[in-house]
Amino acid sequence: MIAPRWWFDLQRYRERLQQYSDEDLLDVYFHIHPVRYQAHYLCVLRELRRRGIKPQIANRPFAGVRWDLPQWIGALGWLGRSRWGSRVVFGLLTLLLSLALTGLLLAPLWVTLKLIRYLDPFTAFMMLMGMVWAWGISVGLTWRAGARGGWFLLALVGGSVALGGFLHTQAFARILEALQQPLRGGGGWSF
Repeated sequence: MIAPRWWFDLQRYRERLQQYSDEDLLDVYFHIHPVRYQAHYLCVLRELRRRGIKPQIANRPFAGVRWDLPQWIGALGWLGRSRWGSRVVFGLLTLLLSLALTGLLLAPLWVTLKLIRYLDPFTAFMMLMGMVWAWGISVGLTWRAGARGGWFLLALVGGSVALGGFLHTQAFARILEALQQPLRGGGGWSF
């Protein structure tokens, strides 16, 4: 049985690809339409694998909304190429990000404490747990943004500074007062 005409064309295409240099083959790889010329694209992939070439695809710094501070700093041009400048900016961004996230997550607690009149011990305990969760979530999100290793200490410091600022407010004093008052139970269960 004779092979169809397109098979011969692909065979010739494969032979032509074997004669290309690595740079030319990569150029074909990056400029071929993988859907429209799917068979030819697969031929190029096979030739790349045969040669052991893995194309390096450049990172898109602001593609979508990704939390990747090192990638953002690398996209800042001269600052991304400066070793010390990028480290200083990354440290400041890490500190400010965890500080801002903790502040944003503590703001609803502060507003709630300002608006409610009576604060019972159970609600005060829940507010205290909310403070801990706000600190933990903000530090976790900063870690996810790229603050790993020694940089994680800056995330901890930023979150702790915001939490410390909240601890010096009148709202936190109300939480402590509510936790110190005895439980006022309406039922007959008391020990």
